[in-house]
Amino acid sequence: MTDKHWALIHAAGGDPDRLFAELTPLSTEELMDFGRAYYEALIELNRWEIWGAGFVMGRSQGWWMSDDAFHYFRSWIIGHGKAAYDIALSSPDDLGQFYGGEEDEFDNELLEYVVIDVLEERGVEDDPRDTVDGDADGTPRAQNMTRTRCMRSSPSWRRSSRRWKPSRSNLRPRDPVT
Repeated sequence: MTDKHWALIHAAGGDPDRLFAELTPLSTEELMDFGRAYYEALIELNRWEIWGAGFVMGRSQGWWMSDDAFHYFRSWIIGHGKAAYDIALSSPDDLGQFYGGEEDEFDNELLEYVVIDVLEERGVEDDPRDTVDGDADGTPRAQNMTRTRCMRSSPSWRRSSRRWKPSRSNLRPRDPVT
């Protein structure tokens, strides 16, 4: 993302309604560029180390880091601006400094869809995400990392491990009982 994109995120304070107001004056081309850059940032954050940090942070509030939750957690990171994004990439265990208190749910699903809403309001059906190489929902990437190894190597996880012990049954979300 460019400095202009980060300035828009900063001005919105991570709030989807405020971002809508910030994006509305932009041209369609600028909106498409913002949408592409946002999605590329989501892809860049798709790493096991960041999943591990989100797991620990989310666990503190009692929720599971499902695939969807991880996607929305990455939008939460972007919503906190360039500083949070850079820290996520360089030192994910330090993301806790962006925690906003008990009301902070570590997800910002709607932020990703704001640019699409603005485009739809203009009658533009193109989705900027369709022009990006890569998939923000694919398996996180890392060097020789797995979900379990990531959690075990995280200092935050080690601190919380006294309360929770990993096992095969609780490392993967279970299918809902129907």
